[in-house]
Amino acid sequence: MKHLHTEDCIALAKQLQAMKHEVLAELRASAPHVDSEAASLGSEVHANADDAELEREQELKSAEIENDRHRLHEIEQAERRMADGRYGICVDCGEEIPRLRLLAQPVAIRCAACQTALESRLP
Repeated sequence: MKHLHTEDCIALAKQLQAMKHEVLAELRASAPHVDSEAASLGSEVHANADDAELEREQELKSAEIENDRHRLHEIEQAERRMADGRYGICVDCGEEIPRLRLLAQPVAIRCAACQTALESRLP
């Protein structure tokens, strides 16, 4: 974190906190929706098309919830790295992640070059 100024660290911490609040709000908002849909399955008679549509909606909602949980985990990991003094260091090459990349993507764990290399290896 040597390459980040105190103001950068404060701004990034605030940005991570705002992201965390946003994700938590999304998770809270989705919880009652999932429960009410599951309850309605047992209490109403549906046509097969209705059941299929409801199942598709539930799968989509579950995927969104899983995505939010993953984002929350990334944010919390970034906060831990910040607290430990490891924030802003690429996990692959050990070099500093540029300030502008961190400001654009506060949860980044790789520099752009290592992230590109990783993505080029993926199927």
